[in-house]
Amino acid sequence: MVERVIYLLSALAVGAGMTYLLRAFPFLIFGFRQTELSPRVKRWFDYSSPIIIAGLIIYSYTGLAWQTQWPYLAGAISVGMQIWHGNPLLSILAGTIFYMTCLHYWG
Repeated sequence: MVERVIYLLSALAVGAGMTYLLRAFPFLIFGFRQTELSPRVKRWFDYSSPIIIAGLIIYSYTGLAWQTQWPYLAGAISVGMQIWHGNPLLSILAGTIFYMTCLHYWG
């Protein structure tokens, strides 16, 4: 029992440490620079977020069957809000609230 607890705690510590290091990695590389970033790196920063979000959308729709239209409408609302306002938090909240409201009232 004690070995299992030690194993779980060490796995948790390794996971937390790696997450912290991966999130700190860009700041360690680019945070101490006094010069301007290259155009290639700036372009990568501009395109990486929409590419990741598009991948998540595609992945989340792969397992769906056309049982209801709510997930697709919620996705369209999220994309529309992102194009209109450009605020990811607002887009995610709008799509999630719409989807949960539709599931609650119309199943």
